[in-house]
Amino acid sequence: MAAPALWTVLAGCLLTGCGGARAAAGAPPTVEQIAARTGCVSPQLQVDAQELRQGMCKTARGQYSVTTFATEKGKQEWLDDALSYGGAYLVGTRWIVLGNTPEMLEPFRVTLGGTVRTGGHTMPSGEPMPQDHTMSEGH
Repeated sequence: MAAPALWTVLAGCLLTGCGGARAAAGAPPTVEQIAARTGCVSPQLQVDAQELRQGMCKTARGQYSVTTFATEKGKQEWLDDALSYGGAYLVGTRWIVLGNTPEMLEPFRVTLGGTVRTGGHTMPSGEPMPQDHTMSEGH
């Protein structure tokens, strides 16, 4: 590398923190940033761990949670487990907003992006479990 080019790189590194801006630009949003975009000024942090952070919000739209994940794989594993419990999930890159219904999450989808998924117990065919379904004895 020629000396003038090297000095340009070093000077840029000193001014920007050697790529810090680039790393920050690729970081997923925080619980607080997502919550603010949904109208939740101060989410109540429930989990603050290395692998995920979760905050509870209560606004005029209802109560919901915002969860961010350290990895996309961690998000997918969490979602795979959570879907069986029901609810509606707005799923983005390394984040999920959990609400009661897809209708509740639709305004958030418009603001945040992502995809709405619904969960609940399913029949062996994959169809949703009927509301009046009861387990037979022995099961």
